[in-house]
Amino acid sequence: MSLKTKVKRSVDKAFEKLKDLSVSATFDNRLVSDFDFGTGETVQDEDSYSTFGFLGSSKRYADGSVITTVTLTIRNDPEIVFDRYSQVTIDDVTYNCSVVSRDAFIVVLSLSGG
Repeated sequence: MSLKTKVKRSVDKAFEKLKDLSVSATFDNRLVSDFDFGTGETVQDEDSYSTFGFLGSSKRYADGSVITTVTLTIRNDPEIVFDRYSQVTIDDVTYNCSVVSRDAFIVVLSLSGG
């Protein structure tokens, strides 16, 4: 068994054991696939992906102000291109999101708004 397989199994086990502490997250994006010049309308496809993950926050100080960063850590799905999603909904609150880091096992996204 390869090291990558062992690490993936360990990550999967950790996520399953901590599932009670997780939040459900739905990533939504509208993709414009075409533009009809005759009618002036765009053809849109809606794309969504649902999973669960864990919220985290950190605080730092800059110029005397507190800056709070909120992150969402989820399992990596190699078939999902997370950079295409600009919003995630967690417990009926929609946040803007961007990928902070991604490896073969997890994705960490920065959340703002809400």
